[in-house]
Amino acid sequence: MQRIFPFSRTYNFRELGGYPTQDGRQIRWHKILRSGYLTELTSSELQQLKAYGLRYVVDLRSDYEQQSWPDPTPNFLTIYSLPLYPAEGNGARLYQTLPPSDQYHDLGQIYQQAVLDRHSQKVFRQFFQILLANDQPNQSLVFHCAAGKDRTGILAILFLLLMKVPVNYIIQDYLLTNLMYQKDVDLRALDNPQDTTIQAMNFTRAEQTAVPAIQRAITDIYGSWTNFQQQILHLSTSDYQRLQDLYTIQPQN
Repeated sequence: MQRIFPFSRTYNFRELGGYPTQDGRQIRWHKILRSGYLTELTSSELQQLKAYGLRYVVDLRSDYEQQSWPDPTPNFLTIYSLPLYPAEGNGARLYQTLPPSDQYHDLGQIYQQAVLDRHSQKVFRQFFQILLANDQPNQSLVFHCAAGKDRTGILAILFLLLMKVPVNYIIQDYLLTNLMYQKDVDLRALDNPQDTTIQAMNFTRAEQTAVPAIQRAITDIYGSWTNFQQQILHLSTSDYQRLQDLYTIQPQN
């Protein structure tokens, strides 16, 4: 199966399918994808994605980014606008309550503050409800930001942790972004004069500390992943089972 889509001017578009889970299953192919901005998708690439089963787009970018570099709007796509920023500020305050040994810096700090922030958590809840609604066979969803690294990366990490993918695979998937931007590519859509924090993040390489940073912030503040799942993501036991049924499968021997 194909993990990376070699599109002409759309970068970091890739599958989350195929990763194993700790309970012996694997993430379904043709169900959930991640990407950078989609503005430059060509007509033929859109038709390829239609045939692939893509039906839903979750756009995590700011209003400014969405207006400056809009997603394509073919009639087979439903687009959800879920800007992950700006933060409300409580995430930064909660970050200060973490044990000093668990306070990460640089991208790790930003990610920890994001997963603890009330606004981001509202977006997480909406995102997982959209995932639950993606319940038809042979239909897939893509979520994206500008580079497909930070905002997209945070949600990918949360999703893969929820599906019990081993951490080494989650780190591997996150770091793939660094390979996507090694060539001489046009990165104008990563230039965000309206938000210098987002702009700086877009041009920063992915760091493997991102995954443990998120894990430690969640377990330190909420006690366990299960508490975060139930109290913050508002996912019941039946919701979780439904997500497993929709997004994982027993591999064929």
